[in-house]
Formats: sequence, structure tokens, C-alpha cells
Amino acid sequence: MLKRKIEDTLIHWMNHSSNQALCIFGARQIGKTTSVEEFATQHFERFIKIDFIQSPEAKEIFDSTLDPAFLLSQIELFSRQEILKGKTLILLDEIQECPKARTAIKYLVQEGSCRYIETGSLLGVKLSQIPSVPVGFERLVNMYPLDFEEFMWGVKVPESTIVHLKECFKKRIPVPEFVHKQMLRLFLTYLVVGGMPKSVSVYIESQRIRESIGVQQDLWHLYSMDITKYAASSEIVKILDLYESVPSQLNSSNNRFILSQAADGKKVSFKSYQGALSWLTQAGIVLPSFNSRDLVFPLKLNEKRSLFRLYFLDTGMLCSQFDGIQLKILQQDPTLNWGAILENAAAQALCANGFQLYYFNSKNLGELDFVIEEGNEISILEMKSGKNYKSHPALNHALSQKAWPIKNAYVICSGNVETHEKITYLPWYMMFLIQKTALPEDLISFNFEPLDFEFPKLDESSD
Repeated sequence: MLKRKIEDTLIHWMNHSSNQALCIFGARQIGKTTSVEEFATQHFERFIKIDFIQSPEAKEIFDSTLDPAFLLSQIELFSRQEILKGKTLILLDEIQECPKARTAIKYLVQEGSCRYIETGSLLGVKLSQIPSVPVGFERLVNMYPLDFEEFMWGVKVPESTIVHLKECFKKRIPVPEFVHKQMLRLFLTYLVVGGMPKSVSVYIESQRIRESIGVQQDLWHLYSMDITKYAASSEIVKILDLYESVPSQLNSSNNRFILSQAADGKKVSFKSYQGALSWLTQAGIVLPSFNSRDLVFPLKLNEKRSLFRLYFLDTGMLCSQFDGIQLKILQQDPTLNWGAILENAAAQALCANGFQLYYFNSKNLGELDFVIEEGNEISILEMKSGKNYKSHPALNHALSQKAWPIKNAYVICSGNVETHEKITYLPWYMMFLIQKTALPEDLISFNFEPLDFEFPKLDESSD
């Protein structure tokens, strides 16, 4: 059983959010259901699972009424299990298949007999079908494939080693050289095995990367079938155009996604493909990075959505689309287009840590791979594959601009941890440690005592 970070989220929700359901969404086959099942067996006396794909007849439970007493009685009949008040967790799995069940969550949570978790893979796509979203009665959590730390847990890297890596990152000090080399080799393995749970499990059990590649290729085809099954008929061709073009465009010399290449050379507009891009993004299959025209907070105000890059949700699955690339990665072949692989890994790590992706490109200042917001400040990430990783003119130009007070400038490379003036050099395997800055809970406080006085009565007869 793979250890996942979502476990901490589940425990925190159980202990602090009794008046909310938890809604976990993300792409298919990333481990949502398995994580909830493992959590339920450890923390609840009774666990009831309703899978709306495996048991489509369960949708009828929510057809006629939103009365929670009736719904719970129907759930008992369907599951053939008695609900134990205060001790039962109900999982509504693949809830995107039953929009009425998501509407019912509000009333079930208010009734209070059970705790509820929803999991789904196309919630954003199917949002318009929900009669009433239970705002305030569910907490939304996005889940991704295994990050590198979770991968390290899976292959049994000692916890003391992981703690030491975190300390080196925090204090900006080099990792011992032997550990550094071992972590680089392990990270290269992670690139080709990826973070899809089944691929990781197969690799751990067999110690054969070839077995993982077969799993990844099966998942690639599964996503293709999902597109044809769930997308609107008018959008299927466009969505498949984008989906199937991601590997080749990442592997090209052009750093942004060219729609005409996805459309077999036909001249097309961004507007005509905007719905297809939105579908893939909401399904969690691709990770878009939009162009930012300025490096000031908030980046969204400077976003130019018609200029974008597309990354795939899992770097291992991306690698499965290139014959023989796995060996080149493991051997650190210098002829390989490392930019595509490393940038995809960075996009995956940053999204898993909650960052919105942006990039910057200017004729005068050059191109920056990733621009992110840390708190209300801007940070930059540059991905480097070769030994000449201290050459980064675009980053130097950005740091020299007084109008851009950059918080952190990271160069992600094969070298060890090092700082030089404003720049921090980090090894590839430390990308998972770049995390969002949490806002303090007591950010703003108000004192209303001075306002506690008697207001004069208004003369209602006056104009």
C-alpha cells in the first residue's frame, strides 16, 4: 500500500471539519478511491461505498427527494449495511456520474449522522449538470499523481534521509555528495516510472521499468477513451487534437503550444479551441502554463491566455509516448531533449503544491521557464539539464529590473544546493520542496469597540 500525502488532509478533515463533506477530485487512476478506503478502515467502524460507475442503479436513490432521512434509509438498503450514527463514513465514488447526489450533500451533512467523502475525476467538466452545488458544505481538494517524496516513501528511502534533504533545502546547504548522487539516480528513475500509483506499484514489485511502461501506455489509451465517452460530440476531435499533440509539441524546439500543429497544419483560432483546452484542464489531464506579460503580483492580471504551454499530468506517462527514451534518461544521454522532460516534471511538482503556472517571454529580456506566486511576491524557476547551469542570461536580466522585486530565483539543475547572490541552485530532486507560502490565520483583525455608540435617530419625514 503506497503512502500518500492526502492521508494528512483526510485526518485533518476528520478532526476539524465535522460540518463539511470532503470532495477529492483529480484525473482518473491517481489513487483517490484507494486512499479513502485505506483511511476508512483505520478510522471508522462502518464504511459504506457507493460507486456510481460500477453501480449506476444507485443514482435512483437521489432521484425523488433530498430528505436526508429517506436518503440514508435507501443507502442502508442499497449497501445492506446498517448506518452507525457518528461512526459511519460514506464514500460517494465517481460522484460526477450522479449530480443530484452532490446536491444532496448539503442536506446529508446538516443531518449529521455520518461523515461524507466524494471522489470524482470530471467534476469541473460536469459542474454545469449539478442542480445546486453545496457551497459551504463541502471542502474541495485536488489530488495529483505521486510526487517525488511519495515516490521515495514507496521505494523505502529512509525517513532520516528525507528529513536531511529538507534541512539542506531550508538552510540552503549542500547535500552530502554520496546522498546527492543517489538522489539524482533515484529522481531519474522517478521520471520514467512516474507517479501513477499502478505504475509505481508495478515497478516496486517487479523492479522492471518495462512493466511500468505497459501500465502507462494503457492509461494513455484509457484517457483517450474517456475523452470520446464524456466530452461533447462537437468537441471530441479538438480535445483529441490537443491531447495527442502534447508529447510532440513538448519535444519540439518551440517552447509554446502551437494550435495549428495540433490541427494538422490548419489555421485555427484560440477561441475555437478554448473549450477543448478547458475540458482537458478541468479533467486534470493537462497542466497549462499561461504567458504573463509582466512580473508583478498578481500574475493573473497580466495573463495572456492565447499564449500557453501544455504539460502532461504525469511525466512517466509522457515518457511512455517516446520509444526508448527511458534508457536515455537513466543514462543521462546529453543528446536527449531534456528540456521537455524536466519542464514537465517541474510543472507536475508545482501544480501538486498548489501553484498556478505561468511563463514569461520577452524579446528584450528573454524567456523564463516558470513564474509563480509565493504569498504576494513573485518567484522564478529556470530548468537546466547540462553542466553549464550557471549560464542564465534571461534570469539575470529579470533580477536586474528594479520594477520586479523577485522573492526567490531558483535554478533547478543536476548540481548540489548552492546560493550565489540572489540565486539559489537546487538539484532536480528538491523541486517538491518548493511550496506555497501560507497566509497567517490572524492576517487581519478588527476592533469594533469604538463603533459601539448610539446613533442619532433619522427624521423619517425629511427628504
